[in-house]
Amino acid sequence: MNRRWWPTAVAIVVVLVAAMCCVHATTRGFRALTSDKARQVEFASAPVAVPDIALVDSRNRIVPLRSAVGEKEWTVVALVYTQCTTLCLLTSSSEAWLQSNLEAKALDSRVGLLTISFDPARDTPDVLAQYAHHVKAQPGQWAIATVTTQRDLDRLLDAFGVVVIPGEDGELIHNGALFLVDREGRIFDAFDPDAADEVLLRLTTLASTQ
Repeated sequence: MNRRWWPTAVAIVVVLVAAMCCVHATTRGFRALTSDKARQVEFASAPVAVPDIALVDSRNRIVPLRSAVGEKEWTVVALVYTQCTTLCLLTSSSEAWLQSNLEAKALDSRVGLLTISFDPARDTPDVLAQYAHHVKAQPGQWAIATVTTQRDLDRLLDAFGVVVIPGEDGELIHNGALFLVDREGRIFDAFDPDAADEVLLRLTTLASTQ
């Protein structure tokens, strides 16, 4: 190689190595290639405590979040808003599927479902009640709720790693997942919104070992 190209070649190698190191770090050792996958890796390696906040449910009752996830051994939590016509529909379908299959596998007494709206201004208890009826949420198995203050909403989104960006015509652009929370209030795993079968397998495995 011509000696005049050596500085350029060395610079390119340095940049490539730095980029690979950056990717390695941000993807948790190449185990995660998207931010959502990275979040799953983080929860699995270091569970995150849910915030100590209050929820108001579809029956207009104030319920502490930690109490809501402490009623059963594990709770599948999803963050949505009821006017969503994209990702949330997929999430609610997954939860409906889980509700039926948890009962079929006799896991309904050990696993609960909790949907929390991040749009409290529009998702009032009356609206949440209509939503619960629409998705056929069974009382005692699948709770629908929202937050009571903006501060609590900020803490909720931060703990679950959910980003919400206002769009046009009242649309909220957001990411999402099916989160697993244990009785102690720790988020210990997360799955894609359409991975209800993987969630059920994980819960079945947990139940068989405890």
